[in-house]
Amino acid sequence: MKKLSCVMVMLLALGLTGCAGDYVINTKAGDQLFAHGEPERDRDTGMTSYTDMDGDYHLMNTNDIAGIVKK
Repeated sequence: MKKLSCVMVMLLALGLTGCAGDYVINTKAGDQLFAHGEPERDRDTGMTSYTDMDGDYHLMNTNDIAGIVKK
């Protein structure tokens, strides 16, 4: 019984890590930026924040973004 619950916890952990997908941010200038996790848009400031694949936090103007797609 203990092994079964341990296996279930491991499967749940693997399933949850799959939820944080990677995204591609296409800019109007033609660049492609890769984000780990969904970028967040702040309507009050007009800025979009995201974390890149190296774990660095970035902030950019939402007007510079042509589109965001899940990878």
